[in-house]
Amino acid sequence: MPRHPLILALPALVLLSGCSTVEGWFGHAPPPPRPQPVVAPPAPPPPPATQLNLAPAGLDGRYTGSLRLSRDAARTCRPASIPASATVANGQVAMNLGRYGSAEGTIGSDAGANLTGTELAGQANFSASRLRGQVQRGTCPYDIRLMKRAAR
Repeated sequence: MPRHPLILALPALVLLSGCSTVEGWFGHAPPPPRPQPVVAPPAPPPPPATQLNLAPAGLDGRYTGSLRLSRDAARTCRPASIPASATVANGQVAMNLGRYGSAEGTIGSDAGANLTGTELAGQANFSASRLRGQVQRGTCPYDIRLMKRAAR
């Protein structure tokens, strides 16, 4: 009686059924997967930019004095002197020239400020208890000469 091919294959199937893994086929286990590095979550975004007070300490207060016509001014420039006062607070300077206008500026870390305002524009610098600089009123150049009078 001839044997059926399945009967001959049965022992091989039983033998192979225990070898359903790579380890069973080749006699050794595959290497374990490499550990993945833990990635830190991204840093939170920085806070929105705000204007920083970069002005040196000790400048706050009231300054008084005058603007004086520069030596190289045209002969048509008048008046020769303008009473002025300035108030400095929290890194800001506000200069008042009465009927001749006003100017404002932000004081930087170098103790300097660009002044802009009605009828004039220029630069000012603080040193010790003085405010010095130059402004243009129309086409006329003036020197700023103010002294600190009162601390704020």
